[in-house]
Amino acid sequence: MENKLHKLIKLVQKLPEGLLDETIKYVEEKVEEGTEEDPAPPCPHCGSPAKRNGRKDGIQRFRCNACGKTFAQTTKTALCHSQSGEAAWKQVIRDTLNGVPIAGTAGALALSTDTVFRMRHKILLGLEAEEAHNPTVLDGVCEFDDTYVLENLKGGKKLPENYYRKARKHGAVAQKRGISNEYISISTGIQRDGSAYCRTVARSTPGKDEISVAFDGHIGQATLALCDGAKSYNILRENGNCDVVHVDEENKSGFYHTNTANGLHSHIKEMYKHYKGVATKYLNRYNALFAKMYRGGEDLTDSIYNILCNTEINRHHSVKDVKSLRLLDI
Repeated sequence: MENKLHKLIKLVQKLPEGLLDETIKYVEEKVEEGTEEDPAPPCPHCGSPAKRNGRKDGIQRFRCNACGKTFAQTTKTALCHSQSGEAAWKQVIRDTLNGVPIAGTAGALALSTDTVFRMRHKILLGLEAEEAHNPTVLDGVCEFDDTYVLENLKGGKKLPENYYRKARKHGAVAQKRGISNEYISISTGIQRDGSAYCRTVARSTPGKDEISVAFDGHIGQATLALCDGAKSYNILRENGNCDVVHVDEENKSGFYHTNTANGLHSHIKEMYKHYKGVATKYLNRYNALFAKMYRGGEDLTDSIYNILCNTEINRHHSVKDVKSLRLLDI
């Protein structure tokens, strides 16, 4: 570092006298701040070290020392090959958080609705991938319960052949009373003073096998699970991860309650109304968003944008291809 500083000082000594002191001071400050270029990120293809490889269209490129492939900072992320800049992406994130219709965002950004749809679902895919890579672990005092939303085939041209029900208009109610297979359950867990987690794995009321699948890898050690009477949640105790206490009228008190989970459910229902319903096949993507938003602070835009820049997703995966809800058989 000292050799570089001496070389720079010798160069700036040739400047006009009036600029000399100011320039030397500026150089010394920058050197002390460590303004050398940040190291190249590891290769997203093989994980080996890489080096800088010039710029293309103003974007820094890198070349892997091992496999020789070139890449940019956004390779394999949600922003890969995007023709929209940071400002446009952040606007789509803000509108997604605020429940702005896709058509409204498209009009404001002068983009097609199909482009904004894909941008929104890349955001959702990024959040879902982040949850898969860094699972939310619920520990301490947590509340578990299910909430239900009406099945929604929004975006489909027609019902599948021999479907169990007739088509209904937007805003219609279920044909059956109570919790039937027309409803999709969202299993939720939330810490009293911490993170939330939501997952859909079943129609109607989930059984113990569905609960086990939904919360596999998301329960910490020595967790106290407060549940609203659903016996299927006893599987959490059987798995050896936590102690389960069912809250009912007999033991309901200042400590034993599920009000925190009910607050999360209200948040989910409110966002569901903002989006005028969510297609069931995309529900787990939105579950990742709902959990991120709850207690996430006033402005999550920068946080979510950073997730998109650093979370790997398969760029060949179509945002309309969904395999995560095939467990929801009739």
